[in-house]
Amino acid sequence: MDEPLVDADEFRRWRAEADAALRSARLQADAELHNWACFAAEQAAQLAVKGLLHGLGRGPWGHDLVRLGELLSEVGEVPTAVADSLRRLSRHYIPARYPDAHPSGPPGIHYGAADSAQAVADGEGVLAHVDALWRGVSR
Repeated sequence: MDEPLVDADEFRRWRAEADAALRSARLQADAELHNWACFAAEQAAQLAVKGLLHGLGRGPWGHDLVRLGELLSEVGEVPTAVADSLRRLSRHYIPARYPDAHPSGPPGIHYGAADSAQAVADGEGVLAHVDALWRGVSR
């Protein structure tokens, strides 16, 4: 069986942006911009997962973390905790940003400190898992 094509530079390019998005999530949570912190944490996970898949020449399309998690499972095991994090984070892609995603009020009133803390923790877990998978396939 052929070894997978590994593009470490492409992985690192995406992974660096995942770190920046997660740093942004933390800053926004500290500034009590909890909806934006949740969205930034979702973006961090999305960038990390896509980075791994791009680094393996798989060129993923789309923004749904649940679907991206399914593609990730083709690379290696995705533990239940990571799959749960991907599902939770996926819910922040649209409602955290758009006023018409909720019956009333701006998105920010629908998010609090517990939401952003959970999203940041989920993002950290996804990034750590992506890094572990990368170490396993890039040897």
